Amino acid sequence: MLFEVFQAGISLFREPHETRWNPYGLQGDILLFFRDFKKSIDSKDVQRIQNLISDNYYSKSFVNQNKKQILSWFQEVFQKIPSVVYPSLEIDVCKAPEIRGENEVYLVLRATLNLHFLGINLASQLFGNNSRISMLIERNTNSGLFSITNME
Repeated sequence: MLFEVFQAGISLFREPHETRWNPYGLQGDILLFFRDFKKSIDSKDVQRIQNLISDNYYSKSFVNQNKKQILSWFQEVFQKIPSVVYPSLEIDVCKAPEIRGENEVYLVLRATLNLHFLGINLASQLFGNNSRISMLIERNTNSGLFSITNME
């Protein structure tokens, strides 16, 4: 009986944890890209985020319209989070990835930034327009790796 309760508790914990790392609708290299993006935000690592954003990054609707501005924004956000509080990015795919051209993929996501202290969720913040972000990622022809070229 005690073992069954323990197993049920593990299942309840595992399901949301696994969906945070494996958003439904993403697979292959796109899934690996978003795992890397999540790790970058969860670890407050601006240098790692820099490698995931294209030098050609642009946005018309966000205040951060180029790569330098968005990296500065991430740095500012991470500095405001106390060292004992950890962010956890959660991504829900709202529209199946759409292949555009040879190397571009268009997605619509619901991104939530959760702030945790000792495993307790203190706050959650949705991002984007109408709580959604449209994102264009592009595969580098030399390395085969994706980077973000646009967010609206």
